[in-house]
Amino acid sequence: MEYVDVAEGLRFSKVIAGTMRAAREDLSGKKMADFVDQCLNTGVTTFDHADIYGYFESSRLFGEAVLKDHPSLRDQIQIVTKFNIILPREENGYAHYYDSSVQHLNESLNKSLEVLHTDYVDVLLIHRLDPLLNPKELAEGLDELVRQGKVRHIGISNASYTYFEMVSKYAKTPLVTNQIEVNPLYTDTFFDGTMDSVLIHDIPVMAWSPLAGGALFHPKTGQQFRVREILEQMAKKYEVDSIDKIAYAFINKLPATVCPVVGSTKFERLQSAIDAQNIQLTNKDWFKILEVSRGREVL
Repeated sequence: MEYVDVAEGLRFSKVIAGTMRAAREDLSGKKMADFVDQCLNTGVTTFDHADIYGYFESSRLFGEAVLKDHPSLRDQIQIVTKFNIILPREENGYAHYYDSSVQHLNESLNKSLEVLHTDYVDVLLIHRLDPLLNPKELAEGLDELVRQGKVRHIGISNASYTYFEMVSKYAKTPLVTNQIEVNPLYTDTFFDGTMDSVLIHDIPVMAWSPLAGGALFHPKTGQQFRVREILEQMAKKYEVDSIDKIAYAFINKLPATVCPVVGSTKFERLQSAIDAQNIQLTNKDWFKILEVSRGREVL
């Protein structure tokens, strides 16, 4: 396993285990404990959470199966979580909106700490771009949580270049990562300044949906069928047994440091991401995948 120095005192495993589906797939009790054991045994030490994953349920399953009974494991893992998305629920009139207020920030983090059975998270991310976000007030709230020790580092998710710069301007605590969608079907961030931004700031990308939410395996659109076909060709050429390894190799070749967040609770998916670290696509093959995905020649 490769590791990435994210900030002073913070190192991510190059492959990150996502917990988004844990509640949906009832990854509880021994199943969760065994999954985390498999991760740690192969060097995956970083776990990605969010308050909306099962409405804290995914984090609760993780906390009860791992840290409640084995608190000594806390020093061996890195926990990332997020806040500011409000999902439709009966108590809010089934509305879907964002809340980046300091009040919600504190409520969300305190609940996350409670269900995770820990007194701090390694990184807290602003989950989505919120047009009503007051950057000065939120930055002060984030800095205060860092001062209290509840949050070690802060970052942002799904942030454009300008949004990243705006939050950075007001926060005294440096942003240490931008978690964005990166996969062979979604390449906009290669050209809109997002990847340039992380290189300028010398921070890693946490790449969510590296397999395009399963669309590479179950294509429905013309682009999806085209990309699956080229990935199958590359899998044969590089003598690997699955197209997901080529998909991971595609994003690993980017000059930014990319840490794929594997959202599957099937450990073999994590293993594919680990194995892909040894696949080195040529420039020609990388651009061929890009060309097929975008549906036009590279000029």
